[in-house]
Amino acid sequence: MHSSDLRGIHPKLGQYAQLVYGLAEILGNDCEVLLHDVSRLERSIVACANGHVTGRSLGSPMSVYGLELLNSGVFAKPNDVHTYIARANNGKLIKCGVIALRDGDGEIIGLLCIHFDTTRALAAREFIDSLVSSGGDAGSEPVNEFFGLEMDDVFNDVFREIKGLVDKPISELSKSQKKIIIKNLMKRGFFLMKGAVEYIAGEMGNSKFTIYGYIREIEKGGGDRSLSR
Repeated sequence: MHSSDLRGIHPKLGQYAQLVYGLAEILGNDCEVLLHDVSRLERSIVACANGHVTGRSLGSPMSVYGLELLNSGVFAKPNDVHTYIARANNGKLIKCGVIALRDGDGEIIGLLCIHFDTTRALAAREFIDSLVSSGGDAGSEPVNEFFGLEMDDVFNDVFREIKGLVDKPISELSKSQKKIIIKNLMKRGFFLMKGAVEYIAGEMGNSKFTIYGYIREIEKGGGDRSLSR
């Protein structure tokens, strides 16, 4: 299924919608092709073909790993392409390719993403070797990438991981422990998402103003290094 909603996006981004559908037709039903608008990360998908691969559709948010890519500086000219292997929500191995799309000033305005469901390819060993193992660094483990259907899915996925690292509710952690969590989330690009501060404030039992204060302290070098149980 092909769909798009190009209202209000960058004028140079709309031209890639047809490329989304063309690539999907060429690559087949096992390839999901998406166009992301990075100016609205909480509902970034503006064109989608074969969304059944990850279950997402128009208006779904950027994944947590997608946020990390944007925040990490991996897209540095002339290298605007990144490939990796991901394990999706349903356990399937997916070969992923991401292309950064830039405007005339060189600023990233969108991401063109291709997600190949390798399920049927795994039946042919030669195809596995030539297609799957070529993604990402040689010998690297697949990225456990969660594809959220809604913004809350992305937030909840991040905190499921964090809650597994501590032995009591996050709201009962000390200030220094909370700052460790916030510092980690900052590195991962969590706060690029609208509503992120409010969400973490609710999880930590603090006001959003307190969270902003923690962020300022960390930016000034006041973050701690490790989280102990």
